Amino acid sequence: MADSPAHALGQIAGYMMEQAFFEMILPVANEFDLFVDRQGLRPARGKRKKVTWVDDHDNKHDLDFVLERGGSPGTLGRPAAFIESAWRRYTKHSVNKAGEIANALVPLRRTFRFDRPFLGALVAGEWTQGGVTHMESQGINVLHLPVKTLVDAFKTEGIDFWFEETTPAAHMAAQVERWSSIGPAGQENVIKALRENAGTQFDAFATRLRDHLSRKVQSVMVLPLHGVARTAASVAEALTLLSGMRTAKPSPEDLELLRIEIQVRYSNTDRIEASFSSLADAIVWLEQNYLGQ
Repeated sequence: MADSPAHALGQIAGYMMEQAFFEMILPVANEFDLFVDRQGLRPARGKRKKVTWVDDHDNKHDLDFVLERGGSPGTLGRPAAFIESAWRRYTKHSVNKAGEIANALVPLRRTFRFDRPFLGALVAGEWTQGGVTHMESQGINVLHLPVKTLVDAFKTEGIDFWFEETTPAAHMAAQVERWSSIGPAGQENVIKALRENAGTQFDAFATRLRDHLSRKVQSVMVLPLHGVARTAASVAEALTLLSGMRTAKPSPEDLELLRIEIQVRYSNTDRIEASFSSLADAIVWLEQNYLGQ
């Protein structure tokens, strides 16, 4: 079944804003030596075109952009940023989509918490403030482009992108045909106009992304825990145990390393905490994730 003209216009809007966004984040990625992955052929994914990442509950999430440390066309890297994009013409469709975006990004941040990835959402069209706030409250950086911003960009090539539910299908179909007729050069003019019209929003988002990527390790606190854990049946019994520890000499058991707690603090106030049962595991974790930072 053929797509409706309204759906086709939505696909065109999505393509245009993704292209404009890609050209905006590419210099940032190059600045921090990151690979930008997006839908398309990539040897590291085999025959799969979609950018799919799996969370710690084995749920698969298809994403629009992932910035990777150590990534290349043939090698999957570590996630530095997960970014989703979406176009919605009417607010009645935006609330559910905001929830879908959060349900994809937040579990991935939890899964890759030691990489501390940046979470971003590029949304265009009519979005309720509640939907935007829902994403922002969960630590997602939102870049919102209003409908008018896209409408003005399309006007540069004589395309009337403003449509309502009552707009005749024939009129919308004519705009789809106009998009095809202007060819790659005309379409690039529209994308360029969108970048210029939304320059302030793009710059603000890029600044937030840079601030996240430029964070540096400020301090590493290492807390070795020794001894054997003891469980008391009551507060009174726990107080007796503590009093005995205060006066007794440490036993060989009390001198054995029980766990190592590590807290990494960053210059942007981010904090990552980890706990290990062996010294070797703690060393490997620090070497693999933080050596050189």
